Amino acid sequence: MIRHRAFALGSVSVAVATVLLVACSDGGGARASFVENDGATDVTEASLPPPSSDGGVTEASADATPPKPQYDASDEPVVCASTPCVTQLAGGKDYFCALLVDGSARCWGTDHYGELGRGQRGPNDLYTGVPPSPVAGVTNATQISASPLGMTTCVRNAARRVQCWGVNWTGQLGLQVSPPSADGMPHPTPTEVALTTDIDRVDVGPDTVCAFDGNREVYCWGSNQYGLLARPDEPVTQYEWGLGGPGLADFESHEVKRVAIGSESAFGLTSNAQILGWGVVAGRDSSLPSSAPNPGPAPLPTVRDATAVATSDRFSCAIAGGEVYCWGRNANGQLGTGFPNDERLPARARILANGGAYPQQLALGRTTACVRLTDGTIQCAGGNGHGVLARPDAGQASGDYEPVPLPGRAVQIVASEKAFCALIQGGSVVCWGSNSYGELGQGTVDYDAHPIPVAVVLE
Repeated sequence: MIRHRAFALGSVSVAVATVLLVACSDGGGARASFVENDGATDVTEASLPPPSSDGGVTEASADATPPKPQYDASDEPVVCASTPCVTQLAGGKDYFCALLVDGSARCWGTDHYGELGRGQRGPNDLYTGVPPSPVAGVTNATQISASPLGMTTCVRNAARRVQCWGVNWTGQLGLQVSPPSADGMPHPTPTEVALTTDIDRVDVGPDTVCAFDGNREVYCWGSNQYGLLARPDEPVTQYEWGLGGPGLADFESHEVKRVAIGSESAFGLTSNAQILGWGVVAGRDSSLPSSAPNPGPAPLPTVRDATAVATSDRFSCAIAGGEVYCWGRNANGQLGTGFPNDERLPARARILANGGAYPQQLALGRTTACVRLTDGTIQCAGGNGHGVLARPDAGQASGDYEPVPLPGRAVQIVASEKAFCALIQGGSVVCWGSNSYGELGQGTVDYDAHPIPVAVVLE
């Protein structure tokens, strides 16, 4: 049985953090903690998992905390109060894209590999610091997706087809079923994926993409390194990219609704609120070596009642039972546990108690995590490079979640590698963090920190 304790620990710079040792389990293990700050805001009690050397399993839905009341964890709609009106956002490595209420799309930031989908570019066109620009040939899109670690973007349109643009290094554009097609050229013009079935949703990872049809089937394409295509009967590679064209993923009897694909691991949210994992084993115990590829999806047994999952560069988070749980690397405090330790199994993050508000959506950058709550607020933890925590006094990193100052109620949060953007309920967009490639949508480039959210001008 795990001993539960509460810690009121403040946000401090990891580079200068004083290490304290605190008891964390009945086994007498000890773990390092970020230094205590007497001025810290009260947070919900932290339920500490066993030390990483412990082979036990921590139940994410165990009686460590009182059960949360039922609440609506679904995405919130935009109520247009601005023109143009944005209805969805997507974040790529150094750029962002916005889907507008009329089905068109606009992107801004870097465009070295056609990431912004502007079509054929002229010799004098900007390649970085590009202001919000129309995506060529996208007129009736209903959903948009990108990866904060990648340079490919896809939309699902009203005809239930998928169009993608950007890089095709591992066949992310899905141009051919067999043999798969990959190249190193920029692809600035959206092209249709080689799928003949009607598609309801598309989820983009850095090197692998998956789409969902109306018959509860999932089609994936791109890199099969680490088994990310979820095809257990096909050979997988650990050190080289094996490619696959659009084809069925094998989730056995599980009905998967959404996937989150990272650099080495992938996760799927099922219709019965489970999370499946495949690729490099993460978030669960396994007899396989920690870096071994595993194309067969398997449930994460310690996470139940899940409503969301997100993954990035070797760390991941899920919303389960009204709490946020994170696992993986934690060098910048991005797991939000209040401790600098990596976590092999899902550990409860220290979301600020906010009277009746519960986590609803996740967005993970390279070393920073943000969560949107049901009251429309956003909290972030982790690395603070370029001011991405939206707190000028946060130092280099923070292991605790703290709120982001916003001009209104947020209905979506998305990440690039080093910046975040929030969609405000009225259809406007604000961004903060890095502007090294024009991620803030101002049509400019600089290398300063931008901790204060600024409005993106879409007209």
